[in-house]
Amino acid sequence: MGNNIPLFFIGLVMRFHILFFSVVLGFFSAFSSGQEVIRSSVSKEFINGLQVKYLKNIAKHMNMEIDIIPMPFARRIREFRQGNLDMLVGLQRENGKQDEVVYITPSYETLRHTFFILKKNVDGLQSFADLKTMSIGVTRNAKYFDRFNQESDLIMVPVSTLKQKIELLEKGRINTFVHFQESALPQIIKMGLQKDIVLAKYQPIEVNSYYVTISQNSPLISKKYLFESAVRAAIANHEFATIRREHYALKRD
Repeated sequence: MGNNIPLFFIGLVMRFHILFFSVVLGFFSAFSSGQEVIRSSVSKEFINGLQVKYLKNIAKHMNMEIDIIPMPFARRIREFRQGNLDMLVGLQRENGKQDEVVYITPSYETLRHTFFILKKNVDGLQSFADLKTMSIGVTRNAKYFDRFNQESDLIMVPVSTLKQKIELLEKGRINTFVHFQESALPQIIKMGLQKDIVLAKYQPIEVNSYYVTISQNSPLISKKYLFESAVRAAIANHEFATIRREHYALKRD
């Protein structure tokens, strides 16, 4: 028994070395193959949503894998600016500033925001001025249209998800919320609230441009030209519009 103990430890050390070198060799093999993965993120509510389809299509153009992690918008922006995410879609350009965010031009789509309200209060929101007497559900750290973004008198209630906006409105804790109509309506229907929550009579006329963006601090910034080529090819082939149309057609069915 005593003679077997040294043999046991020798065998254990040998197995450890084999495992260690297997891991190291596997790492360098993966590294040398040049296989890189694009890191991105969307809201946990829409992990199978439209933006995921956009992101996967861009990665397909680049012949690269993509890892899409669900996280709230505010955290997404923070991680993106720090370079922990490589690419995001759905961002508006702010005052021509570039900072840590590289906006790929041209924009891939233009959209208009929509205000929702309880049906019983539908007459309460008929103009922009009416918003000044209301509490408004917004996505934390999101940008909307210029007049809305610049108005300091508005009472905004920031939340992380669309579902939270709908629930707060249903409970009367806010008077209205702003979101994209195409994505908000299916969620309202899913929650069985389509008879209670409706489009407000006032709606903004401004449209906003949305961009594919890459982080200046991303390790993939050297491949900026590949991102630009992929996005511009997809725009030229009307792929974003086609993906959007087909996505919401499936929602209606």
